[in-house]
Amino acid sequence: MQEIKQIFLVSNLDSNFTHLGHPLVLPAKNRVAAYNFVIDKFLNKLPTYKANMLSHAARLELIRSVFSAIPVYYMANILFTKKLIAKLTAIIRNFWWTGVRENDSKKSLCLRSWKDICNSKDEGGLGIKNLKAINESLLLAAVWRLAKLPSSHLYLVLKSKYFHDTSIWKATATPPKSAFWASILKMLPNLKAHSFYQLTQGSISIWSMPWCAHWDTIHDHLIPQQASFSYPSLVRDLWLPGQKTWNQDFVFSLFRQPIASLIVKTDIIDDDGPDLLCWDLTPNGICSAKSAYKLNLQQIYTNPRNVPVAIPLDLKNLLKLIWKQKTMLPRVQTFAWRLLRKALPTGLRAGRFSIHISQICCRCGQQEDEFHPFFLCHFARVAWFSSPWFLRSEVLLQGHSTMHSVLIALIQMDHPNGSIPNILNFLWCLWKARNDFLFDRKKALPYQVNIAAIALNLDFDGVLSCLCNKQQQVQGEHSIGNHVPLQGTTLKSDLLIVGPKIFSDAAFRSNKVPDLPQGEVATGVGIFISIPSDQGEINVQVQASASSTSTPLQAEAIALTSAAHIASQLNIAHPIFLTDCLSLAKCAALRNTLDSSIPWNIRKDLAIFFKHTSALHLKVFHISREINGIAHDLAQQVFRSTGNTQVCCFSQNHSSISCHVVSLISNLQIPGVKLHTVHCY
Repeated sequence: MQEIKQIFLVSNLDSNFTHLGHPLVLPAKNRVAAYNFVIDKFLNKLPTYKANMLSHAARLELIRSVFSAIPVYYMANILFTKKLIAKLTAIIRNFWWTGVRENDSKKSLCLRSWKDICNSKDEGGLGIKNLKAINESLLLAAVWRLAKLPSSHLYLVLKSKYFHDTSIWKATATPPKSAFWASILKMLPNLKAHSFYQLTQGSISIWSMPWCAHWDTIHDHLIPQQASFSYPSLVRDLWLPGQKTWNQDFVFSLFRQPIASLIVKTDIIDDDGPDLLCWDLTPNGICSAKSAYKLNLQQIYTNPRNVPVAIPLDLKNLLKLIWKQKTMLPRVQTFAWRLLRKALPTGLRAGRFSIHISQICCRCGQQEDEFHPFFLCHFARVAWFSSPWFLRSEVLLQGHSTMHSVLIALIQMDHPNGSIPNILNFLWCLWKARNDFLFDRKKALPYQVNIAAIALNLDFDGVLSCLCNKQQQVQGEHSIGNHVPLQGTTLKSDLLIVGPKIFSDAAFRSNKVPDLPQGEVATGVGIFISIPSDQGEINVQVQASASSTSTPLQAEAIALTSAAHIASQLNIAHPIFLTDCLSLAKCAALRNTLDSSIPWNIRKDLAIFFKHTSALHLKVFHISREINGIAHDLAQQVFRSTGNTQVCCFSQNHSSISCHVVSLISNLQIPGVKLHTVHCY
C-alpha cells in the first residue's frame, strides 16, 4: 500500500474526505453534522457590507439565483433531514426580511409566513422555491433516470447490491443500505404512482414493471395453472403470434377480473421502437425536476399546517397584473406585493412585536396603520392633492376596508394618470419619503414625491424604448418574404402551396352526437380535402365523430389521423396536411414517435398517422383558424347532424361517371371513428 501511495501520490481516504465538495463517507448516526458545510456555504454568501444594501427585490433575485442553487448538487444525492432543511430555510428567511446582522441572536421581524412567500406568484406569493420540495424533486428525477436507463453503470451497481433478482420497481429495503439508496427508496412510491410503459415491442416483464393498470398486484389476480404450464415472462407473450394484438382467450384464462379486462384495454402502439417509459404529469412523458417539484409541493400541502393562506380572487388578479407590468421597476413590484400582502413594517404593525418601535406617525403623531402613510397623513394628502393627481386621498378610502380594494377603485376611476405603474411608483415614493424622514431625518416636500415618481417612469421608458428600437432593427434585418416555411411551422396562406390540401380540425366538446347509444358522448371531427385535377378541382367534406377525448391535443390528433386514413384510401399523392394546432403540426413533421418532444398521449395516434402516410410523401403545416374555417365548421356541425351516414357526390364532373370518392369511402372503417357525412363537390 505504501509503495502505491508513493507512486500515485494519493492521500488516505478518511471520514473527512470530499469529492467535488461532497463527503464520500457519511456517518450513519449523525448525517446532519456531515452537511454543516452547506450551512457554511450559505453564510459565506452573505457578507454584511453588501447584503444589507440590497433592496427586497434584489434580495429576492439573490435568493432565486444563488441560494436556491447552492444545495442543488448535494440535494440530488441524499434526502436532507427536516432539521437541516429548517436551518437552511431560516437563513434564507432572515436574509429576506432583515438582510444580514452581525448579532445573529436577534430574531427577524417576519410579517408574513414563509409558506405564503414560497407560494407561486399566480397564487399570491413570491415564487421562492420550497427547499424540501426541491430536495425531493431532485431525488425523484434521479429515480426516474435509473428506471429510464436500466443499462447504466449506476443502475447495474445498485441492482447487484440491492435488487439483484428483480427490477427497481419491486426493490425493497434490505439493510444495510447507503444514504443514497435509502433516499431513492423513499421516492420510489411517487415514481410508481405516475409512471407507465407505452407498449411497442412488449419486451418488458409482465410481473415487475408498470405496463398496465394495477400491475403491482398482478400476482394476486393470477389463475393457477397446471404444474407443467410455462408462465409467460414478457408482455408480448400475451399477444397473438406475429401480431400486436392481445390474445384475449389466453389473457382471460390466465388472469382474473378485473385485471384481465384492463390488460386487453391497454393500448399497443404500432411502431418499431422500444417500449417507452412515460411520466403522466408532463405532456412529453418525461419526468423533469419542474414537474417533480409540483408533485412534491402538492404532497407537502396535504398537511393543513403547510397550506398557504388563501387570498381573495380580486387581490390575486391584481397581483398578477402587477407582475405583468414590464414598465415597472422590480423594487416597485416587490414593494407592491409587500403593501398588498400586509408585509410592510408600518408603525402599528411592527410595534406589536417590539416596545422599542413607535406605533405613531413620525410626521403627524397619529397612529400609523397601513392606510395612514399613503392616504391619511397630512404629507400624503398634500402630495395627492398636488399635480398631477388633484385628488382628496381621504375620499378614496370611503367604503373600502382593504388596500387592494382602494387600488382597484383608483385604477377604475379612469384618471388620466391612474395607470398601475404610475400609482405604485407614487406609493413607493411616499414610502421612501417616510423612511428617509424616520431613519435619516431627510425632509422632503410633497411635490418632490411626484417628481420622483415621474422620474421612475421616464428612466424606465428610456431603457424600454432603446430595447424596442434594437429589436425592431434586428427584425428588419432578418425579415423574410412570403416563401414556404419549414414543415411543422406556420403557413401564412394556403395559396403559397400547390397540390392536394387536406384540412383537419376537431371540436373538443364531449357532447351528444346523433346515432350514438344513450348516454354516450363524442368529439366532433371535420375534414376538408381540396384535390386539383384536369377536370377541375375536387372538394371533399367529411364529418365524423370520435370517442370522447381527454385533451384538445388528443382530439386534434384523432382528426389528423382520420384525415390520413381517408388520404390513404383515396391514394392521394404528395398531400399537404394543414391543421390549426401548432404543437400537433410540429410533432407530425418529426416523423418519429420516439422523439422526446412528442406528448405521450398522442403517440398512438401519430404512429397510425405515420403508418398510413409512409408512402404518400406528405407535408404538414400549421395554419390559422381563419384559414381552417371550413374544417372547423364541419367539426362543430357534427353535433347537429341527422345521425345517418351519408356518402354522396354533387360534382357535375361526375354526373356521367361513377364518383371514385364515393366508391372508395363508402365502406371505409376507421377504428374509433364513426363517419357521418362524406360529400364530394
